[in-house]
Amino acid sequence: MSETSIPVKDIAVKDNERAHEELRTQVRKLCQTFDDEYWRRYDRERAYPEEFVQALTEVGYLSALIPTEYGGLGLGITEASIIMQEINRSGGHSAACHAQMYTMGAL
Repeated sequence: MSETSIPVKDIAVKDNERAHEELRTQVRKLCQTFDDEYWRRYDRERAYPEEFVQALTEVGYLSALIPTEYGGLGLGITEASIIMQEINRSGGHSAACHAQMYTMGAL
């Protein structure tokens, strides 16, 4: 995360437009580290993109729906959807992490 970016934990839902754009930017930056060849290789091998999912986990995106008191980001369904949308928009495949995010939110 760059020095100028806002940590995901600090995204204020009071300023949705600004917060959502910042979240999109942050997810996009992370996704750019996984190029098209990465995704083609995993598709050809029909393999699970473990490095990608681990990167999402490390920055907290997969804990978006988990309340902060349990170690999650405490965000809402809109923010979770933005994360998934940006993964797909970047050329990635959100199916690899979709269930983890939404199942944890339900739990």
